Amino acid sequence: MGTSGPYSELEYLILAMVGENISSGYAMRKEMNRMRGGRWSAESGSVYRVLRRLEKDNLLLEARRVGVPNRERTEYELTPHGEALLHSWLTFPPDRTELAFLVDPIRTRSYFLGRLRTTEQMRVVKTWLQESKHFVADLRRDLEATSFNRPIQDAAYQNLLYLAEARHEWLKKLLSQIKQVSGVPAAAVGVADEEI
Repeated sequence: MGTSGPYSELEYLILAMVGENISSGYAMRKEMNRMRGGRWSAESGSVYRVLRRLEKDNLLLEARRVGVPNRERTEYELTPHGEALLHSWLTFPPDRTELAFLVDPIRTRSYFLGRLRTTEQMRVVKTWLQESKHFVADLRRDLEATSFNRPIQDAAYQNLLYLAEARHEWLKKLLSQIKQVSGVPAAAVGVADEEI
C-alpha cells in the first residue's frame, strides 16, 4: 500500500508525535491539549481517524497494545515511508499559503467596525484591548507553567505569546486610528487608556 496524500497539519503533527515516541492516541490528545494555537482538533474522533488513515497509507504501523483487556491502548511506530514523509515535511520550505495563514477573528470583526458610531467603535476596541491584556497575561503565566523542558519546543510555543503581543499592539494602533479620524475626545469613551 502506498501513500495517498496530501496531508493536513494534523496528520503531520501525529506523524511527528509518533516519531517522538508519543505513540498512542490518548498520549497524543494529552500532548495536543498542551500545545495551544494549532489549526487542528484534539478530539478523540479526529486523532483516531487520522491514525487509521496514516496506518492505511503505510506511514504508521501498530507496534503493540498495552493495558488491560477492553481498555488497551494501541501504540504506533513510523514505517520507513512515514519517516521519509516526516523528514520531508520538516525540511521542506513552507509555501506562501502556510505563511499567510494568520487567523484572527478579531481582525475579521474589525473590517466592519465602520458600521458603528465612532464612540461605539472606540468602546468596542477598548473592550478588545482589555480582554487582550488579560489574555497576554494569562498566556505568559501559562507558558511559565507549561514548559516542555525542551528548548526548541518551548521556543515554538512562545510564538503564541509573540502573536498575542503583536495583536495587542495592533489593537492600540486601531484605537489610535479611530480617535484620529473621529476627533472624539478619549474621555467620551468609558475605559481609560492607562487601563489598556
